[in-house]
Amino acid sequence: MKHHVFNFQHSAFSTAHLNSLLDAVTNLNIIVIGDAILDCYLEGFSDRLCREAPVPVVTVINSEYVPGGAANTAVNVRSLGGKVTFISAIGDDGEGSLLCQALSRRSVPSKHLIVQSGRQTLAKQRVMASSQILVRFDFGTTDAIDEDSEQALIDELERRYPECDAAIVSDYGYGILTQRVIDKLSQLQARHNHVLVVDAKNLAAYRHIGTTAVKPNYEQVLKLLNIPPLKAGNQSVKSRVEQILPYGDRILELTGATIAAVTLDAEGGIIFERGSQPHRTYTQPTIQSRTAGAGDTFVSALTLALAVGAATPLAADFAATAAAVVVGKDGTSVCSAEELREFLLNGETGEEKDTGTRGHGDTGNFSIQSPRVFEAASNEVPPQKYISDLNQLLALVTSYRKAGRKIVFTNGCFDILHAGHVSYLNYAKALGDILIVGLNSDNSIRRLKGSSRPINTLEDRIQVLSGLGCVDHLIAFEEDTPSNLIRIVRPDIFVKGGNYTKETLPEAPLVEQLGGEVRLLPFVENRSTTRIIERIRELAGKGIGD
Repeated sequence: MKHHVFNFQHSAFSTAHLNSLLDAVTNLNIIVIGDAILDCYLEGFSDRLCREAPVPVVTVINSEYVPGGAANTAVNVRSLGGKVTFISAIGDDGEGSLLCQALSRRSVPSKHLIVQSGRQTLAKQRVMASSQILVRFDFGTTDAIDEDSEQALIDELERRYPECDAAIVSDYGYGILTQRVIDKLSQLQARHNHVLVVDAKNLAAYRHIGTTAVKPNYEQVLKLLNIPPLKAGNQSVKSRVEQILPYGDRILELTGATIAAVTLDAEGGIIFERGSQPHRTYTQPTIQSRTAGAGDTFVSALTLALAVGAATPLAADFAATAAAVVVGKDGTSVCSAEELREFLLNGETGEEKDTGTRGHGDTGNFSIQSPRVFEAASNEVPPQKYISDLNQLLALVTSYRKAGRKIVFTNGCFDILHAGHVSYLNYAKALGDILIVGLNSDNSIRRLKGSSRPINTLEDRIQVLSGLGCVDHLIAFEEDTPSNLIRIVRPDIFVKGGNYTKETLPEAPLVEQLGGEVRLLPFVENRSTTRIIERIRELAGKGIGD
């Protein structure tokens, strides 16, 4: 691929800009049309396995029902100060009633929702234990709405569209945005030319409707461009940003939009605009399994800012800041105007030195402060899990500590991962909010275990441990003990296996000196890497498995 050089645009975003925008967007009339979803959370704890099958039994102690999908977008608009008209279709069922109640509690009227008899309201139910999602059940009708509901939705859109300041389409592909609805939206937009922002799985379907902006994520933009995802070991293109940058004009052409805000998870986002240089936004690393709704927040804030005439880079930074507030929360969440102001005032965002990391000629003084995207030992490892630099680790644990998270730290070789390891790590995670695992390097293991170890390289061990939901972050260390890591992490709880005592654990005095607690966890009987290796050698000696 031809090498492209870009001069990134940057805005100078400050608390003054934020306050001006928040004042300006107050009471804007925004239409949100799309798929209404009820997000359900069943939270509890698990301390035993089911007798019928090897699955955890969860004792539920709390249930929560919140607006999801397009409904969450509507709530975000309202939380940021806008007035919202939410147009969608739900079923005449309990989930529909719960969704209406959840919207009402968040000051979003449900009077514009079409109730279709016999339709099942979309719902996503998550079962959680010790802050971990164990399973999610999705149910609800995903077929297109019937003709009567479709016409009622079109009539509602025709009544409300002329008086709105902007509109958001939140299309998850669950049957609300039929072709007739999209065609009517196109006619209304041609007549009134409002700010129109589309967040849809199938963006090509909206190419002809006069869209102001679209917001594809990484997977959606790959589908739109019909290109493969970034591969591990690619020497010419090492990041999603590098991969997507050359396609700005093509994305705008395929979507028909004036602006395309492509969100790239841990790498932030790229904002393309016709006739302008690309603009970068930045984000903070987070635990993705516990975060939902940041995309809805981004779309809501971007729409509000564009509706009051903010320049695109400023609108994008406003949206990225609002999304940063949400990624620090658990579950399906929204961002309020008060939280945005507090976020900036508390220094979670601020001025950034011109280090050249934001593009040639960068003189902008704002970005969401975050460590650089973590470089994993393998590109297949989720970047938010493996940490390759001590400065990155320090920044991360500092942000967790500010958020009031309890940090658990443990370390080991984890050469051949087995049931004992998994049980141990799950137990360790249950003691706090964040589990960080220090991993002995290959050389460190050779010094401790002998020249025949490790069996698996550091890269392979990182790959396997990254697949465990209980592990939030991994970092390798070269020394024989993780004392240097402990000084940086300053864990609330330091965990080791039951074959130690406090007296024989060299790290114990340091942990307690730093204010932490040492916990010794029991090992699962007859489960160890050494036993597995011995068993393999025994079987090999008998000629079994040749």
